[in-house]
Amino acid sequence: MDFFTPRHRLDGNTKIGRLYAGITSGGSVTSITRVHADGNHVERLRLEGVADKTPKRGEGGTAAVIILGGMEATLDEVREILAARQEKKFVPRKSRGEIARMCGELLEKRNDLIRYYRKNPSEAPKAKRTVRLHLPVGYRMVPTSVPGLRVRMQA
Repeated sequence: MDFFTPRHRLDGNTKIGRLYAGITSGGSVTSITRVHADGNHVERLRLEGVADKTPKRGEGGTAAVIILGGMEATLDEVREILAARQEKKFVPRKSRGEIARMCGELLEKRNDLIRYYRKNPSEAPKAKRTVRLHLPVGYRMVPTSVPGLRVRMQA
């Protein structure tokens, strides 16, 4: 008779440094960091699984739960905290209509401020002076393949 049992079984009383439970491109991942049995170094155990519902692009929700045990919490305690945290459903604070209304109010406030400063130009805030970079003679700025990054090159 053959018995197929896992070689390594997690002890519920081991001291846990931190636990990370989140989503990856392939599904869900749980990472447990703890002190090794010999006490000389820290080891990380990574458990990958299939997420029951991975959020789509642009969708809100919890991406990860990180629990810091500080080498004093046991694995069972940390798992209970994680289960309680994962039961809590994500509830958006504002609906799409409220967000659109806030954007409209901000736009109207900005337009009112522009109209006011056009009528009263003396009260308008002064434009900040830009700092001009003076290069040594024979040097010029050259764009790179990275957008917005330029380097100095000798001509």
